Amino acid sequence: MSTDALKLQSSVPSVPTSSPVAHSAWSRTLLFIVPIIAATVLVVVRATGIAPTVLKEANLTVLALLAYLGATTAYVMWMLGRESLLLRIGIGTMAFGYVLNLAAWGVRWIEYIEFEKTKPVMQSIWHTLPLMEKISHTYPLNNLYDIGLAFTGFAVLSSLIITTRDKYRFVGAVTMPLAALALTLVVFLGSEVTTLQPILRSYWRPIHVSIAAISYGVCLVSFGIAILYLLKDGVRVESMALCVALFGLVTYATIGDYKVLMTGTYGLGVRWMGSSLNLAGGGSLRATLPGVGPLMQFGWLVYAAAAIALTVFFFRRDQLAQQWGNRLMGGALLMQLLIFGAIFYRMKSPMDITSAINPAQYQAFGAWLAKRSDLDPALLAPQQLQAEGSRWLSQNARGLEISFSSNPVELSAILTLIACTAFVVLFAWRGRQMLEKLPDLETLDDLTYKTVSVAFPLLLMMLVTGAVWANESWGTYWSWDPKETWALVTWLAYAGYLHTRIVHGWKGRTSAYFAVLGFIFVLFTYLGVSFLLPGLHSYAGVD
Repeated sequence: MSTDALKLQSSVPSVPTSSPVAHSAWSRTLLFIVPIIAATVLVVVRATGIAPTVLKEANLTVLALLAYLGATTAYVMWMLGRESLLLRIGIGTMAFGYVLNLAAWGVRWIEYIEFEKTKPVMQSIWHTLPLMEKISHTYPLNNLYDIGLAFTGFAVLSSLIITTRDKYRFVGAVTMPLAALALTLVVFLGSEVTTLQPILRSYWRPIHVSIAAISYGVCLVSFGIAILYLLKDGVRVESMALCVALFGLVTYATIGDYKVLMTGTYGLGVRWMGSSLNLAGGGSLRATLPGVGPLMQFGWLVYAAAAIALTVFFFRRDQLAQQWGNRLMGGALLMQLLIFGAIFYRMKSPMDITSAINPAQYQAFGAWLAKRSDLDPALLAPQQLQAEGSRWLSQNARGLEISFSSNPVELSAILTLIACTAFVVLFAWRGRQMLEKLPDLETLDDLTYKTVSVAFPLLLMMLVTGAVWANESWGTYWSWDPKETWALVTWLAYAGYLHTRIVHGWKGRTSAYFAVLGFIFVLFTYLGVSFLLPGLHSYAGVD
């Protein structure tokens, strides 16, 4: 071969059979594709009737929660400067938790189908129903529990997709604690299978509620990244500690129908055969938990002392006040753990619920019973109402119960308080060391912007599809129902984020505050409105 031929041959670039970059991208894509396939296999196995006692939604949900807690531990240890192997363990455990989370939601769909088939009216006509009507009957997004299970899963799926990029592998460090907390709060709501009113059955329901679950999951991720940005940008952990202390003060001043601080007693709502028992004029019939009220009063005082010390620090830059503020937040964390442990112990201990109900509630309970029987309580004497309330409780004592679903908002607030307090205590202890594991501010800001850019159109689609569904069910596109209104407020908050960033060039800390505020609105729309501002959406698992 001539020299010229050799030169020509060497000048032709060789084309590799497989690019290492492409191979790496494909292997990272498997990080979220394989869990989806694995979850689908579990659901198919359950659908064929294999292991119905093992592959239950409740079992899978608890296992998913344990996996998320395990991933949280691995990520925290990694951020504290431990081996990089812990990061890979955290990512792997997150993916495993997602398998269980998604499978739990799929199995719940099967359980909905089985529940519908047991109805006498459905047994003879089920096989004749069109496919879309079967889906509208059984699609497992009927109540707050279903939606919470789904949006937690979509939050973790978003994290897995983001984690496929090397520079974003940290994201599970913030989404895993949030996912574990969200799934715990979902469990508090109770997993009872519910059916919708016939007027609400429409093929628009699966579309609308699925979009809502996806958008809420993405919003959770953007919230977590925004919090990390604020910490990385130099927002003092004491500022967050002060906010948490104020949240604690408000929580214990309002729970228990605003009676904890005044009376030193706290009780859980009494349920009968799965249904809530209420009082005329508002509030629920409660069974007092011995010893819990005084603990809450003392916990409130610890938060008050921490808030005072932190306020003194911010005004005077007193280092001693800063030290005491951080120490008191540590004490507050111990108190919250003790309070929650006392509630759990009293809840699970054998208890005569009837004797734990304060007789002062009998009259208001009797009035509520009268209203339920289409009687006017004003026509009955107070003694009659009190006697009726006492008589009903005595006759139905065996069916009375208390559980985590008795007062889900209050118990969720206490658990959230524990998580937030633990967060600020951890960062006050090793915050600087943990922040070193995070990327630069520009990367965090850019990732927050990208996630909000995904959430914003999803929230808009949620509003549009919800309006179409409402028009089909109720004959009007918009009725200013509380949940509709707050969904609009939530969308406007994220619209404000994008508007100020694109039009006015706002970036960084101000944009992060918008992302945090937006997710707070998401939580209120999802949970707070359903319990505090009931309206047309009260069908969503709220008595």
